[in-house]
Amino acid sequence: MNLKYKNFILSILLFLIPTSAKSAETLFLYKGTFSRSIKIKELDEFKSTKVPSHKLKKLITITNQNEKDLYKVLSYEIEVPLKASSKLMNSKIGTVFLSRISKIIHPNKILDKNIGTKAIRSGIILSSYRNNQKINLIDFFKAYPNKNIAINLNTLSTALRKAESLKELIEFYSNSPFKKLKDGSSSL
Repeated sequence: MNLKYKNFILSILLFLIPTSAKSAETLFLYKGTFSRSIKIKELDEFKSTKVPSHKLKKLITITNQNEKDLYKVLSYEIEVPLKASSKLMNSKIGTVFLSRISKIIHPNKILDKNIGTKAIRSGIILSSYRNNQKINLIDFFKAYPNKNIAINLNTLSTALRKAESLKELIEFYSNSPFKKLKDGSSSL
């Protein structure tokens, strides 16, 4: 009887206590001494209407971006199966990958790698769950479990340059004449 009473009280408390976590509201962009912020709501409206707000127009101009490119980035959607992505993000390589991403995207003014990693993992899983196992940047921001998100543009551009050079290296070796010689398909 006593156990049933405790379970009944616990279930009532679970229904009465709001369980929804706060989602991100503001995105802070940092590049050296440059810092600007924009509301996630403004980015979402731009994604929906393709019309940037006055503040977003100024930010696009300051950062030397293109409206069409920004729209593509915000609208780009990928499939993220919950079970497979959860296993991957909790593996050793997934943890290393998330910790590197947490140097780029993290809760504003909190540079703790563990907190950043958990926030990214949570944002990915929650947005995938809410959107039929698909995710885009706005959905990720809405599922991010902190009110303010910081993006380090210096670290992001460094990572993008490394990814581009790695892509070029892979293309070079995949189109290499040495591969053709090894396969026996060379005309030498």
